[in-house]
Amino acid sequence: MNFIFYILCFYWLPFVGMYKFFEKADQPAWASLVPFYNAFVLTKIIGSPKWWLVLMLVPLFHFFIIAGMLIEMNKSFGRYAFIDNFIAIVVPFIYFGYLGTKEPTYLRQSWKVGRQLKKQFSIAQKNKDKAALRKIEKENPFPKKSVIREWSESIIFAVFAAHFIRMFLIEAYTIPTPSMEGSLLVGDFLFVSKIHYGSRMPMTPFAFPLIHNMLPFTGGESYFKYPKWGYQRAPKIQNVERYDPVVFNYPEDDTSFGGLNEAGQMVDYSVQYHNLLKVLPPAQREIKRKQLLMNGAGKLVFRPVDKRTHYIKRCVGIPGDVLEVKSGILYVNGEPAEDIKGIQYQYNLYGPGVNTLKDDLENDYKFTWLRGRYGEIIKSIAFMHPDVAQKMVNELQGVDKIERELRPVGYDPGTYPYNESHPWNIDHYGPITLPAKGVKIDLSLQNLVLYTRLITAYEGNKLEVKSGKIYINDTETQSYTPKMDYYWMMGDNRNNSADSRSWGFVPEDHIVGKPLFVWLSLKNGSLRGPNGGIRWERLFMGASGK
Repeated sequence: MNFIFYILCFYWLPFVGMYKFFEKADQPAWASLVPFYNAFVLTKIIGSPKWWLVLMLVPLFHFFIIAGMLIEMNKSFGRYAFIDNFIAIVVPFIYFGYLGTKEPTYLRQSWKVGRQLKKQFSIAQKNKDKAALRKIEKENPFPKKSVIREWSESIIFAVFAAHFIRMFLIEAYTIPTPSMEGSLLVGDFLFVSKIHYGSRMPMTPFAFPLIHNMLPFTGGESYFKYPKWGYQRAPKIQNVERYDPVVFNYPEDDTSFGGLNEAGQMVDYSVQYHNLLKVLPPAQREIKRKQLLMNGAGKLVFRPVDKRTHYIKRCVGIPGDVLEVKSGILYVNGEPAEDIKGIQYQYNLYGPGVNTLKDDLENDYKFTWLRGRYGEIIKSIAFMHPDVAQKMVNELQGVDKIERELRPVGYDPGTYPYNESHPWNIDHYGPITLPAKGVKIDLSLQNLVLYTRLITAYEGNKLEVKSGKIYINDTETQSYTPKMDYYWMMGDNRNNSADSRSWGFVPEDHIVGKPLFVWLSLKNGSLRGPNGGIRWERLFMGASGK
């Protein structure tokens, strides 16, 4: 159904109002109503080459080709103004239908004539033939453009091109938190490919260009909620593979606080609604929810998938995998996960030498210092690879012991699925099976909490439990078959990462792209200050971290 809608929007609707124009160009009017054939006839009217039709069938490129066709159609009927071209691209079905009632006159084949004029003008300039230049200017049907219009059109085209590239091809991202250290560091600037996993079609097509979800300075949403389109992707180069770093939309960002509170103050849209509730016992969540709304903390903002906050983590589980964390070690399908060279765990250092070695340790390792009552250093907390920890044991003097920080077995509030029926935490988690598209899940009252968000929030079903029985869309059932694939994301800084252990599965429609390489890396995220500057050794480094 979405495919048919897509064809109607892009290959039929732009041309449907052109029947009068087709008649004036001595072409059958009915041809404007036939998808694809109308584009073929249009190339004859505007004089463009037939290879435009081939590019028009290529996803993403078709935006530029169709926009070019509409502008050339304008020129073929004597319309050159910027406002004409703008309206022709935005609402062609209305614009051309309206102009058709004005009895337009077909002047020429714009693209072909324009190419010929440019060629003649170039030759006259090269030969410094002033007479030929004056003749071309006199006969040139294109109106002269003011400096303001020249700059305006250039800026608008640049913004449109940048927005197109950012939306469908490649986008720059910054690492804001240490959850992926030591593979990707705070201050790393990455280029992320959106074509590797298939460019995702916009679900909220009307938005301010080059802005993700919040307007700068004023706050508020940067997009229009309607129209909304279903989930579609262009053909992909590869699947999301296990242990790939992946950029995706944060699943729990579907609901945030935002807008004006009762005091007339703007509330930051980044306040996470789910984060406020999931740390509470289930019985208290409804009470807290009512308190938040009654106290005027702001309004709830429901964000569409493509406008949710971007996260970057490593995909450690693909659909069908069974994952488990035992004593801080990740197991995939019963085997220890692949050793990522940048992975880090939390270690504690104890001993009298920790204080005297402070300066040397800070130069070589990442440390946080825990001080006692009188300011003395009791221990140091370090995030590092196990091999580095062993090296420190062998090399450091005055350190009594170095031990890995592990949480005891038991439920940790805020751990998915936020219920003591699954007493898990980040170091003792699972086992859990990742849902796969088309593969049935057997449901019970015991495991339903694992799949509630999948069934309702991600796939849009109504879920109820009545008299000990499960109902989906008012039908009693003991199973559910997912419509999408689901992935499991974890940070390489395993003890300092909010990841799928905190918010669960990542649906395939949330996948944004694949990080390619680091194009800039700033110490402490800044060029300034004594600890700022560029990490030259990281420039153009691959982003996989494997």
